[in-house]
Amino acid sequence: MGDARMVRQWAGSVKGLLSSLHGHQINSLSDFSLAMCHAGHCHSGRLAAAVVSNTKPASSQRRWERLIANDDLDAQTAIDELAASTLRLWTGRNLLLVLDETPNRGDLRCMRLDVAYRKRVLSLAAICYRTDQPPEPMQKLICRMLRKVNDLLPEHVSITFLCDRGLAWPIVMDCVRELHWGHVIRLQRSTRVTLSSGKVVSAGSLVHKPGDRFDDKVQIFKKAGWRDAKLNIVWDPRSKEPWILAANTDGVGGLRAALAYARRNWCEQSFRDEKSSGFCWDKSHIREPKRALRLVLVIILATLLAISLGTWLIKTGHRRDLDPHSRRRLSIFQLGLRWLRHWLCLSDETGCLPPYLPYLHPG
Repeated sequence: MGDARMVRQWAGSVKGLLSSLHGHQINSLSDFSLAMCHAGHCHSGRLAAAVVSNTKPASSQRRWERLIANDDLDAQTAIDELAASTLRLWTGRNLLLVLDETPNRGDLRCMRLDVAYRKRVLSLAAICYRTDQPPEPMQKLICRMLRKVNDLLPEHVSITFLCDRGLAWPIVMDCVRELHWGHVIRLQRSTRVTLSSGKVVSAGSLVHKPGDRFDDKVQIFKKAGWRDAKLNIVWDPRSKEPWILAANTDGVGGLRAALAYARRNWCEQSFRDEKSSGFCWDKSHIREPKRALRLVLVIILATLLAISLGTWLIKTGHRRDLDPHSRRRLSIFQLGLRWLRHWLCLSDETGCLPPYLPYLHPG
């Protein structure tokens, strides 16, 4: 059966990615990440019905609930190991790292650090927390994530770090520079700026209408102590407000900074994949942060599987089998999901699968 071949191949891949985990944990993670892609949902009942197994759905549902409640499964360590395995593919390449926070229902949040890949992102670090009970001050939490991922990086890579204005604290920028990463960080309009003339103004006052631009070396963050930066402000005529972007003084500037920052939207697209367009993470009833992180681990694996299959379809010229229009309509994530569901409907093993998983080809 075609579904059995897929299960075997993905289980072997997860074992290679997470070799430190117990065999039962690896089997559960591979089974349920595959089922999540098949079901398009993270609820236990829907997952159980989609697991490729001779086990009754009720038994699969209890197995899923035990996995999420299993304190012996250290999701943080597993995510780190998965990130190290994924990053090996970027040896000698340029990485675009994106920091962002995604909310669940209520006050549960997940901070993520991702690597940009083909208009989507792959997660390298994640921390779940409640807004009323963060594990530590947010600036320290972010810096800890950045240092952890820096320790996992392969040799000879070049990093550009992106984050939105809600997370653009001076301490975060200092941490990025200590790690010798390039960065393009969006600032608030109220951020104080010292111009080359010595005049101190708010960043938002440097442009006045759509179409205006500003590009110069300045100093920013008056209250926290001035930091040198390249300030690039771009106000696209189609936008309601400008992008105020700060980069390293020896880093990207001008429109290149805006083009790099535009890729931060890939993170938003991936969050949508995890929610309304994919796995319905926003409808999860799990509220305890440690259990939520185990669910996020399965979502990360499911996303990796879907994007790997989408990459293989594109690389082998099979994209038109699912997206026949001259104008591309399906993302790499949706291509992978649809091919997986098609494959699981096959009655034999004559169809094609990637020679290995994860199948990724960084540009």
